[in-house]
Amino acid sequence: MATSKKKDSENNQLHKEVDQLRKKLETADDEAVARYKMTAEYKSSLHMYGAKSLKAAIKMTKEWLIDDRLEINSNEYDTYLKKRWATDLASQKAKVSDHGGVGSQLDGSLDN
Repeated sequence: MATSKKKDSENNQLHKEVDQLRKKLETADDEAVARYKMTAEYKSSLHMYGAKSLKAAIKMTKEWLIDDRLEINSNEYDTYLKKRWATDLASQKAKVSDHGGVGSQLDGSLDN
């Protein structure tokens, strides 16, 4: 009789452990994604793909403008954009230094 109770207890314990493992498996993907999002690799990839998306959007907009407005010279437009980005970058850096370094600076270039 004692052996039977011991086997029942072991069986119940194994069922509990299996249930716990099932619960872990149900959330394993979410936990793995959350852990990955905390890595430097994820942040680096996010920055890289975000920059690529922005560059692609700018390129597409530029092409659309030039196709739509035949009077726009693409070389002059590129020169204008570079000057504008330099002005914006200088303005952003000035804001950062005016606030004692608080804030964010623009990184990278948007050149094609």
